[in-house]
Amino acid sequence: MAMTSNPPTSTGDTGDTGEADSRAPRWLAPAWPMYLALALLFGAYLGVNHLIDLRSVRPALAPWKPFVWESSSVVVIFALIPLIVRFERRFKLDARPRSRILLAHIAGAVVFSIVHTGGMVLIRKLTYALVGESYDFGNVLIGGVYELQKDLITYVVILIVLFAVREFRVRRAGELRAAELAAELSEARLRHLTAQIEPHFLFNALNAISNRMHEDVEAADRMISQLGDLLRAAYESDHHVQVPLGRELGWLRGYAAMMAERFRGQLAFEVEAEPGLDTAQVPRLLLQPIVENAIRHGLRDGRGWLRVDVRRTGARLQYTISDDGIGLPEAPLERGTGLSNISRRLELLFPNDHTLTFAPRVPCGTVVTVSFPVPG
Repeated sequence: MAMTSNPPTSTGDTGDTGEADSRAPRWLAPAWPMYLALALLFGAYLGVNHLIDLRSVRPALAPWKPFVWESSSVVVIFALIPLIVRFERRFKLDARPRSRILLAHIAGAVVFSIVHTGGMVLIRKLTYALVGESYDFGNVLIGGVYELQKDLITYVVILIVLFAVREFRVRRAGELRAAELAAELSEARLRHLTAQIEPHFLFNALNAISNRMHEDVEAADRMISQLGDLLRAAYESDHHVQVPLGRELGWLRGYAAMMAERFRGQLAFEVEAEPGLDTAQVPRLLLQPIVENAIRHGLRDGRGWLRVDVRRTGARLQYTISDDGIGLPEAPLERGTGLSNISRRLELLFPNDHTLTFAPRVPCGTVVTVSFPVPG
């Protein structure tokens, strides 16, 4: 900011307009004392610089005078900024017609300069009077024109800051909304993919019950009861994409019990989870399709052994599903509805931060490994 060696002349400083703009809508709120303190501190800072500049040419100058000159100007500018904020909201810089906006702000700048000059002169006269001195502004026309050219720059700077802040907020709001829409879309896709598992499971479960009914009616009746328990448990959390691990494993054990009825005496099923993981949030109905796929395609007629291990390593959770079935086919593994569904859900929930692998088990069978991050 240009300084002058004429003591009575105001600096016409632009002030900290960015901070003022952010405070302006809350001018009457409890934060206004901080806003006023900021104006006084900035005025004091300018006063110190002005005093240093004048010491070499006017060593007898009272130190308090530069502080009064600078502070009076800054305080009035800061007091007018909230009004400029409201005025700019009514006559936005990017509004149309442009000629109307231009004329409005030319008039606003002139009024701003008149009020600013008059306000700072009044403060200076009152302050000087308190110490028994008289403040002389000098020639009103010359002083007014001098202040006007500085105030025009100040007014334009304030407008630019207001416009920039508003555009930043608009763009930021747009980015946040876009992120929200993307999250909502991902959530909707996840719900849709999770919902696909239930009818697929239900169809297979009813088919298993139908087959069992011809062999053992009582076993089929128990399977129907177990299926009812599973469906009730599923519907309790059907609006959730993720559930506590304890609920997921409880659902899996219920499914295992039903399959044990279907293949009585032929299927050995184990679930082992590391202690303390019951509350960890995991994708809902992720394990069941893998286990179902292992029973249908890995074990011969449901005969064999199948084990699910859940372990935590650092910030990652790992599922290991092992069986002693026929193993992986020689041709590339084709993923049906269940496995494709799992792969898509993992990608949506943990993009580029998950694993889903299939490997042969020694001496026979298959090992499926799934890992993904979990909150600490």
